[in-house]
Amino acid sequence: MACPEPSLASIVAIEYLVETLKMEEIGSIKPRVHVPIVTVIDGAAKLPYRLFFDREHAIVVIRQHVPIPPTLYRQFIDKILDWAEDNAVGRVVCLTSTSLLSEQETDNIYFVSEEGHVDEYRQLGLIPLREATITGIEAVFLDSVLSRNINGVLLLAESKVLTAINRLIESGKLSSHKDVLSILNQTIGTYGPDVTAALKLIKALSKIIGFEIPTDKLAEHADKYAFLIDKNLEEYMKPPKEELPVFY
Repeated sequence: MACPEPSLASIVAIEYLVETLKMEEIGSIKPRVHVPIVTVIDGAAKLPYRLFFDREHAIVVIRQHVPIPPTLYRQFIDKILDWAEDNAVGRVVCLTSTSLLSEQETDNIYFVSEEGHVDEYRQLGLIPLREATITGIEAVFLDSVLSRNINGVLLLAESKVLTAINRLIESGKLSSHKDVLSILNQTIGTYGPDVTAALKLIKALSKIIGFEIPTDKLAEHADKYAFLIDKNLEEYMKPPKEELPVFY
C-alpha cells in the first residue's frame, strides 16, 4: 500500500505495479461518510480505494486515488490489516517518501520494521532508518502492525520534490496548496510526480518479492497521475477535522 504524500512517488509505484503485472481487481474499501467519494477514470466511475491481486507472485496492492483524511487513518489501516490477517497475508509493505536525509539525494531505500525483522530487511540491501520521529499515516501503520502477528515494513525513498514542498510549507509564508504549486511551477518547471523516488521504491519491492519488476515505462506511466497532485497536496496541508467514519 502507499502512504500518499504530494511527491506521489508511492502512488505512482503502486499504480505502475498494477498495470505492469496486469493485476486483477478483487475488491474495494468504501468509506461510509456524509459525502460520497467517487473517482472517474476515462469515463468510468470507480471507488477510490480498491484491491488488486497478482496470482503469479501472490501480491495484493491497494490502489488509492483519493488521499486518506487524517481522521480516517486508523480505521482504514485496521480494516486493511484485519483483511490481511483473515486471508493469511504474510507481509504488509507501506511505501512512502521522505525529505532528503543529507545534503545529497541517494539511491538508498530506508526501512522501519519490528525489531525481529530488522536483519531480514538489512540483508536485502535496505537501510534501517537510524533516528526519526514519524507521524501521519506512516505512524498509524507502524503502530497498528506492531500490535499484530504480521510482518509489516515501512519503506522510505528520499524525494527532492517532497523536500522542496516541505521547505516551502515550513517557511510559513504560504497560506494554501495553490501557493506551493505556483512556486514549484516557477522554480522547477511543470511539477509532476517524483519518478526518481518511485523508481527507488519499485527496486526495493523487487528485492522483497524476489522478482525483477521492469521499470522501462515508469516515467511515461507517471505522467498519467499528475492530476492527483493538487488533491494530495491540499490534503497534506489541511489541518485535521473531527469525523466519525466507518469502513466496510
